[in-house]
Amino acid sequence: MDTAAASSPCVESVQVVPAPVAPAAVTDAPVKQARPFRPWVRSRVPSTAGPAVLARAQTLNALLMAPIGVLPAALGDPLRPFQVGLGPEILARRRPEVAVNVCERAIRNYVRSFSYRHAVAQPGSMRYDLDGNPVEPVSEKDRHDMQRNCEVDQERARQRKAAAALAAAAAGAEAGGPTEEAAPSGSQGG
Repeated sequence: MDTAAASSPCVESVQVVPAPVAPAAVTDAPVKQARPFRPWVRSRVPSTAGPAVLARAQTLNALLMAPIGVLPAALGDPLRPFQVGLGPEILARRRPEVAVNVCERAIRNYVRSFSYRHAVAQPGSMRYDLDGNPVEPVSEKDRHDMQRNCEVDQERARQRKAAAALAAAAAGAEAGGPTEEAAPSGSQGG
């Protein structure tokens, strides 16, 4: 036993510590400092119904016994933020054959759209009742939360677009490079 213990290296005194990994090495993207939040003082682009949010509004209206006035009815209609607590009132107007969770999902899909959140984020925006009548202004907290949310979404969209452009350029370089080199050599030998 003494000879075996003497010939084996002492493992207890060796500690393996992983080397720190820089964030840029993990993502291959430069680390960017977050910009401090500045509340919007002017209204940005008007929040109107585009095709995607209009489809969500129409889906929600189709689940109800009668269309509600707070939802846009046509392309270009203004988006109106819901009055706080409007969800149960909308659920009360659902068709009898529509399950509650289906109607709740349709409400969530509508209010989580970028266009709706952008409408809430606008300075001076109002909240509306079911009939589309203004009830109260959007609270500063809700407005600022939505402004931050919109800015984060826009930054993520920019990053996705840049990553897609980079991937397309890399794919184009890989696909285009060897093909262009192979074509002239093949035509010379033929």
